[in-house]
Amino acid sequence: MKIKLDFLKHKNIILAISLIIVAAGLIYGFVTGYVFDIDFKGGTRIQVDLNEEYNVSDIKSIVEGVCKQVPETQSNSSGNNTVTITTQVISEEESNAIVDALKEKYPNMGDATVKNVQASYGKELVNTAIIAVVVSIILLLVYVAIRFKALGYTAAISAVLALIFDVCFLLAVYGVFKFPINSTFVAVILTIIGYSINDTIIVYDRIRENRRIVTKSNDVKDVINTSISQTLNRTIVTSLTTLSAICIVLIYALVKDQETLKQFSLPLTIGVAEGTLSSIFIATNIWYTIDKLVKKNKKA
Repeated sequence: MKIKLDFLKHKNIILAISLIIVAAGLIYGFVTGYVFDIDFKGGTRIQVDLNEEYNVSDIKSIVEGVCKQVPETQSNSSGNNTVTITTQVISEEESNAIVDALKEKYPNMGDATVKNVQASYGKELVNTAIIAVVVSIILLLVYVAIRFKALGYTAAISAVLALIFDVCFLLAVYGVFKFPINSTFVAVILTIIGYSINDTIIVYDRIRENRRIVTKSNDVKDVINTSISQTLNRTIVTSLTTLSAICIVLIYALVKDQETLKQFSLPLTIGVAEGTLSSIFIATNIWYTIDKLVKKNKKA
């Protein structure tokens, strides 16, 4: 026995709650401040395994004594005595002096890794990231508009609005959980855009196939509910399979304390789950609402 759910029954409530959650997250992120990695804001990062217990205040005192800056310090969560020191851009002489001072206090420490990113490069990377996201969304708008011309331009607009919602949701997540915004952030955004639009296209494709129902009953709502119900199993199975693979990577990253993998897999896990819900509840709800308004205005 097939059960057809009414995915549009509470569309206004769903859209309102979704927008409130995203807006609250974005406001919190902007008020408390986003965590920009040196890839975006520029700076110097020194990472070193001290091979013994240390006090963060001692590390800060050493750095302040050399370059007169209050650094950001991050300890390795696995407890292997690795510390990451981030400052504004400093000279090679200053970074070498910091490493020498650390070695004097912690004689058993390993080799230090130093990375310098100029502020101008960070701004260039920000601009490139914004362009990449905007261009990808525009290209997807054109693609959906051409492929689903039979559904009208409202389908393409709705798909893009849903993608913008996905991007804003991820920005809210990064703002609330203070994930660092770096090159990995751009990769997560573009991955979620591709994943979400794929799920939306599957639903749109089924809606296009079921258009004959619209012709007979003129009930767009019924066609949307039927189409989502027909593709729901595939969407859920695909999402669970994808999430399983990402979770394996996430667990490995947590166990091995691979910071880069954590910064990619954790937001991606949240994004894939949200992208799945977005393709089911957000994109179609937006399309139904816009299509209804357009038809109402034409009649008027």
